[in-house]
Amino acid sequence: MINQDHITNAVELIINTRDFCGNEMEAIQDYCADEGIRDWHSLWKIANFRANAQWNSYQAQAGVHAKYRM
Repeated sequence: MINQDHITNAVELIINTRDFCGNEMEAIQDYCADEGIRDWHSLWKIANFRANAQWNSYQAQAGVHAKYRM
């Protein structure tokens, strides 16, 4: 089972990486390697889903038309 703190950290990492147009999956793999998490793909799926929701919220707050949101 994946720790909630790791999910929260991974969501923040994805958002920050996305903001700088980096490789989100690679960032999660590096994070998991640093934290000793073997199942990086499960963490990626959970965190990416939550990060997308948060990112869409940011876009809506910024006034991006729904047609252009992720």
